Amino acid sequence: MSKKINWGIIGMGVMGTQLSRNFAQKGISLALYNRRVKGIEERVAEQKKASYSELKDALPFEELIPFVNSIECPRKIILMIPAGDATEKCLTEILPLLSENDIIVDGGNSHFKDSERRVLLAQKYGVFFMGMGVSGGAEGALKGPSLMLGGNKKVYEDLKHDLQKVAAKNKNGIHCVGWLGEGGAGHFVKMVHNGIEYAEMQLLSEIIALAYSDSEEKINNLIEELEKWQDNEHKNYLLGITIEILKYTEGKSRWFEKVLDVASNKGTGAWASETGSLMGNPNTTMSAALHARFISAQKKQRVRYGKKFPKITSSPNIIFSTLENTYSLCRLINHHQGFEMIREAEKKWGWVAPLSLVSNLWSEGCIIKSSLLEHLATNSTSTVLDSERFQNAYKKGITDWGKVLSEAIDLQIPVPCISAAWQYFMGIKQEDSFANLIQAQRDYFGSHGLILKENPNLSGLHGPWFKEG
Repeated sequence: MSKKINWGIIGMGVMGTQLSRNFAQKGISLALYNRRVKGIEERVAEQKKASYSELKDALPFEELIPFVNSIECPRKIILMIPAGDATEKCLTEILPLLSENDIIVDGGNSHFKDSERRVLLAQKYGVFFMGMGVSGGAEGALKGPSLMLGGNKKVYEDLKHDLQKVAAKNKNGIHCVGWLGEGGAGHFVKMVHNGIEYAEMQLLSEIIALAYSDSEEKINNLIEELEKWQDNEHKNYLLGITIEILKYTEGKSRWFEKVLDVASNKGTGAWASETGSLMGNPNTTMSAALHARFISAQKKQRVRYGKKFPKITSSPNIIFSTLENTYSLCRLINHHQGFEMIREAEKKWGWVAPLSLVSNLWSEGCIIKSSLLEHLATNSTSTVLDSERFQNAYKKGITDWGKVLSEAIDLQIPVPCISAAWQYFMGIKQEDSFANLIQAQRDYFGSHGLILKENPNLSGLHGPWFKEG
């Protein structure tokens, strides 16, 4: 083959196809590969080429050797396939076919620890492995996603020119693509992004649950109120699509009411919650959102216990301004916890992911893009709670937050994210807690030792209940 191709993309699912179209629209030549499974997946890459005019010059393959040989060296290949076994199998097959200094970029939702391991695996073949978090869904992949890279910095610099072409740009003209550190940094930051996303979605469902009504007039009033939020500092992608979803009707009902109330998850939310726990970082809002999805999946139990313990019926008496102020505070807490996870990871693994950089990456092209992230991108403080935005929200809404929680209890409506954010904030600002009692208990039954207030540098002491032997 006389003409060599710039990039190869493996996986012609929705995301792989959309990203391929994006690359092609930017004038980047492509080789497209999709596996062949007889009777299930056949000539997929060829069909994608035929379906989209921008892919007319792309080379389609369903065999790896000619696919690899069509790409110029050092080869640049993006994997857009499911994380886990599929990615592992693909790497096993393709690594022996590559040449020294070729580059594999994993654009799937892989666990950051898997990315760390794959960096070392690729090194055995003289190949560079980069983990790339991709956010924005199908629309973002086509029109400009947020791209979070981890791996070798020099390799990132070599890739940056093309990646900037396909990435989103925020309103300040900054490309939403960046290098965050070695190894699994990119996939770690994407994991935290997804954890924040879980909580943002759950928080909106709680706000709607508290304000929803059978009255068509009141539902329209709710939509109008949410549209006002979308026009001010609360503006964000998820709020925008929630408003649009609420507008769809069928007869006298809202169309979303036809959907079974069981929320699924693909694993990244659980990874985020687990990682925060292992790191000792409280990420209570994303964990609450994850467990809310788990509870939603227990539909049979919910139906049974709902009949056994019927809810006390009462009409909501929520003032929209109290909901708005509560929404603002909970979102800030959610983002604070996510950024604190990233800040701790920076210290632990030597990554480079300050609040301003990550906020810029997330300010456009991704599912959690928002005016809040645009603001945080220019914020001079290192944490969200220290920002002027939080100080103002606190002064304005702390009383309303308590009112909303009280109303939720009266209505018997679960609000796990609103509650988790409240509990975290009350805990993080409590100068003196009763954790001393827990330490005393641990010493009493397990002789774990104590530290006393009067001498905090001396450990290994015991209480008066301690007996030798």
